[in-house]
Amino acid sequence: MYEMWAEQDPAVSPPAVVWHVVAKDDASASLCGRFLEPSQRVVPPGDADGTQVPDRYCDPCLLTVREALAASGR
Repeated sequence: MYEMWAEQDPAVSPPAVVWHVVAKDDASASLCGRFLEPSQRVVPPGDADGTQVPDRYCDPCLLTVREALAASGR
């Protein structure tokens, strides 16, 4: 089972939130291999009207999930 992990992405300006995929049984690293620090995890803020700020998703993480699902026949 997997879950999503959001953190600030300082590589873009203005800073944005990027979502990684982590295994629930080991949240120390994302599926793309990035080591994750609990202190870096964020809850993305919404806009004043309640809508979410655009998010980015880690393509290597999502590719790993897609390959795992294809291999399992789902």
